[in-house]
Amino acid sequence: MIDWSRAAAPQDDLYDALLACHLASTTTNAHRPEPFVHRVAGHSPRIFDGAVSVRYVQPTAPGAPVFSNGPLEHPNIDAAVDYVRRWPVAFEQMRMLIDSFHPLARPDVAESDYREGYGSYSGSTDDRLGTLFATIFDPIGLAQAFVHEMGHNKLRALGINLESADRLVLNPADELYVSPVIKDRLRPMTAVLHAEYSFAYITALDIVLIETEPDEERRQLLFRLLQRNLARIEEGVDEIRRYIRVDRDGEAFVAGLYAWIDALIARGRQLLETREAAAVH
Repeated sequence: MIDWSRAAAPQDDLYDALLACHLASTTTNAHRPEPFVHRVAGHSPRIFDGAVSVRYVQPTAPGAPVFSNGPLEHPNIDAAVDYVRRWPVAFEQMRMLIDSFHPLARPDVAESDYREGYGSYSGSTDDRLGTLFATIFDPIGLAQAFVHEMGHNKLRALGINLESADRLVLNPADELYVSPVIKDRLRPMTAVLHAEYSFAYITALDIVLIETEPDEERRQLLFRLLQRNLARIEEGVDEIRRYIRVDRDGEAFVAGLYAWIDALIARGRQLLETREAAAVH
């Protein structure tokens, strides 16, 4: 029996990731006609203690010509991995759910301009489970991109694609709702859930980094990121609570999701309030 109440929030015993891996390796869908097999390319550089290949999954960079293929080896990649390492559960989930990272650069951004706080661009697709691509010019942004896209991949493995669902969510694709991230158009509920879920992972990482970061300037940056991402997940969870329709397993899944997000919001707001109080004194 699957305990769907433990499938949404990252579990210390990795139950959610193990479930996602099991479903991905034993099921198929319209986007993924073959069961997922975690494959690491032997000729490529590897990160996350050897579990993830750094390689070009396609010849042309996703998002070209704005983006180009980035270097397969760069100090920012290693720094981003080390940021994720501070959250051991997420680090292990990356090792389990992701096998390929396609690094991106921008022709108009010189390497001398690479810095923390620059931001990031990332993506992943329904038909390439286990793969993500992201820019490398900001190591904190890349760390966020790692867990963000891992969250997308985990939802897909559990059966929720960007605009359709094999299980859990019943809202049809032609019913549209407000996304907490993409503001120029309404999105299907599955896309809203993807946005919320992936940014919950980012917010959780922000909290871990704040709690473990000794450098005050970097903490200030992390607090700014946390404040922005808290607002996003607060808006998103309200929209989901109001409109999502789920099956019986989905009821347990979203109950676990709400509990996790509520805990993130409470801890994040506590950190921000403590920060503001310290600044006053």
